[in-house]
Amino acid sequence: MKPAPAFCVLATLLSSLQLPAADLTIHLSGSPQFSHRVERVACDANGATMGLPSGVFTVEYINGGDNSLAIVPVNGKSLIFANVVAGSGARYMARQYTWWDAAGRGITFTSDWIDGKKAANCQTAKK
Repeated sequence: MKPAPAFCVLATLLSSLQLPAADLTIHLSGSPQFSHRVERVACDANGATMGLPSGVFTVEYINGGDNSLAIVPVNGKSLIFANVVAGSGARYMARQYTWWDAAGRGITFTSDWIDGKKAANCQTAKK
């Protein structure tokens, strides 16, 4: 039996942290189209209190088949966020966090945990 085509992601996890990187390979059946983009993002002061890097950092977006992922640095680690249904834009979730790119109206990073709901407003940074 011939192995299914692979959706290979060689993402530089932790690229914004100057730490050793890890590679990740995800296998999807069929022949999905693949896209990868890196965005520079900056958030308000609430972002740093919630674990996002202060200043400008990178977020990776990976799409393959019916799967969409965002890799966001939180508390010094790269978290892989999976896309979930949203009324507009693209909403991704990982653990208690939500990363919501609201179709050109800005990005919201929220945390809903035992200590309450927190939010930070983010924008794509100019190059």
